[in-house]
Amino acid sequence: MTNTNFKHTPNIYGRPHRGGSHLGKRPGRGNNHTGFKNPWNPNGSRGMDGEPRKILFLSKRGMSRSPLAREIMRSLIEKSDHYGKVMVLAGGVSKAYDECHTDGRMKDFCKQFGYQLQTYSRFADHALLADAGLIITLDHESEEFVSLHRQSFRCETRPFGIFMAPGSKPYVSDPFERGDDLSPEECYQEIISCLEFGCSKLLASLPTLLG
Repeated sequence: MTNTNFKHTPNIYGRPHRGGSHLGKRPGRGNNHTGFKNPWNPNGSRGMDGEPRKILFLSKRGMSRSPLAREIMRSLIEKSDHYGKVMVLAGGVSKAYDECHTDGRMKDFCKQFGYQLQTYSRFADHALLADAGLIITLDHESEEFVSLHRQSFRCETRPFGIFMAPGSKPYVSDPFERGDDLSPEECYQEIISCLEFGCSKLLASLPTLLG
């Protein structure tokens, strides 16, 4: 089980961001990706074209875990030396969930911790994969997906499990597949704690992973 304390996880990572809620299909594709620009530190570890390097979090549906990982990582980057140099994206590996509203109940729960999830999910198509500078997989499905589509990208990939606390399960729990013995709130709290810990470790590894 994940080594976490459900009742005592402070919001020390970020501040609220804008977004929407509701469930269902999106009427049209848009761009929910947010980068960071720092006029006092415009140089640094950017891509060859001078654009920020992109971290892509992937999960099965892209409706809960990867959007939350994106927000947590964004909040950490905003307070780090990587501000202005790194952009964080989220995607799903099941095309059936492309352009669906993110999990409304989880979105509402995360607001109390200052995390505002993106409004819609996005399928990790060739363009999204090819644009990534680092891909982080959150579950078994996304690991298999990147293995099958390795020809679509050149960047490094890492399973999120290597950044999780010792003794944790190898993957971030899926809130849609939680057991009956765990309430939705307990499941969400476990996921938040797991992602906060792992993203902190990932942040410390960025100089090596992004080069």
